Amino acid sequence: MGIASQGFLLLFLPLSLLIYWLLLRRPRQKLLFLSLLSLLFYAIAGKEYLLLLLGLSAATYALARVRKFTLGILLNLLALAFFKYGGFGLQQAGLLAQAWGLQAALPLLNLALPLGISFYVFKHISYLVSVRRGRCPAASDPWLFFTYAAFFPSVSAGPLSGYPETASQLQALPSRLEPANLYQGLLHISAGLAKKILIADILRDALGAGLFGSAATGEGLAWAWLSLLIYAFQLYFDFSGYTDLALGIALLFGVTLPPNFNNPYLASNLAQFWQRWHISLSSWIRAYVFMPFSGWLLTHLGNRHKQLGMLLANLLTMTLIGVWHGTGWLFLLWGLYHGLLLSLRSLLAQRGVQIRGRFTGQALTFVAVLIGWAIFLSPDLAFAGRLFSGLLGLQGVGNLAPLLLVYDKFTLATLAIAMLLSALGIVEALHLPPARRAWVAAAWGLLGLLCILMLGEEVEFLYVLF
Repeated sequence: MGIASQGFLLLFLPLSLLIYWLLLRRPRQKLLFLSLLSLLFYAIAGKEYLLLLLGLSAATYALARVRKFTLGILLNLLALAFFKYGGFGLQQAGLLAQAWGLQAALPLLNLALPLGISFYVFKHISYLVSVRRGRCPAASDPWLFFTYAAFFPSVSAGPLSGYPETASQLQALPSRLEPANLYQGLLHISAGLAKKILIADILRDALGAGLFGSAATGEGLAWAWLSLLIYAFQLYFDFSGYTDLALGIALLFGVTLPPNFNNPYLASNLAQFWQRWHISLSSWIRAYVFMPFSGWLLTHLGNRHKQLGMLLANLLTMTLIGVWHGTGWLFLLWGLYHGLLLSLRSLLAQRGVQIRGRFTGQALTFVAVLIGWAIFLSPDLAFAGRLFSGLLGLQGVGNLAPLLLVYDKFTLATLAIAMLLSALGIVEALHLPPARRAWVAAAWGLLGLLCILMLGEEVEFLYVLF
């Protein structure tokens, strides 16, 4: 059961809200209920890994109490590395052994990725670092810490929230549902469902046939660029849709989670893009990887090698972001690509070289991001080579007739709507104007209900896979 399923939206969520607001009065009761809801949700969605979540959370809580911060961080990173990269690491070790003529009998690990492990591990680490730096005391209430770590609206794919900000809300949960939170919560849910069902999934289905499926037209300039555009907006509306759902559900329980998107395709440079795309992850990486590493480099390299230090810090940071998104050398290459471009922009800015005109900056940034997505979406190097050959026009324009059969008028209209909404900067629910008339709120409610009725048995969000 995911947060975009009929079972969750028509049964789990309404029953939970009725109990939460009608039967529970004190903040402590509400906190315990949220803990139980998170346990139940995780057990239904991924019961085989419930003990992992409980064990890591318990260990993190206990180690923070005895100030064993480094051990807690290592434990969480080892768990993440084992489940996320263990199989890939053994596979690459086996290939290396074969290249050296060794017959190494290495076991194969085919472990399913535990639901949300990247997100609750990062929350554990941010908590440990926050306590170590004195931003907050170590939690004395295990239920409070567990609710923060496993809060069910965000456990699957974020957004990442800091312990001090979230814990203060969980300790003072409101006694009644404020009308503003009710409206904003339902608006977020309706907007998130509409982005997922009416845009992202339509683009996904067309992309599956046009780029990866048996109906793929193959090569050419038109095929490559149109497929890349469709992927870029499918990914954005899919993840932004999930974020709106998570924010909306949390608001219905009186909890405000941090935003995760701010019109990233309107960014004027790549640094700004990463300030607007997956904001909570970018902020986490900046606070716990980039700043400490760049500070260490500047201390050891000195001001004479400041530019080298920033280059290395950018490369490491973006490489880690790439590797975090998945195993495989192309994810690493995608991270390096962004790291190099960020370093180049920083170097040019220091020398007074800037792009003139906001539109020019936005256009160049968008193209740079698209090229990055071409690396990101490619399953292997052979596919990436074919795609880049098409992007560069090395195979000509291509055959448009079969291309337009796959990417039909409905798909192209959906893509045009997605691009228009992005250009106007009204994709995120946070940026939608408040309903000043009852019919506007009713229209959003009707749209949300329609999307719920259109939900299939299994709705998958792309970022849950990471």
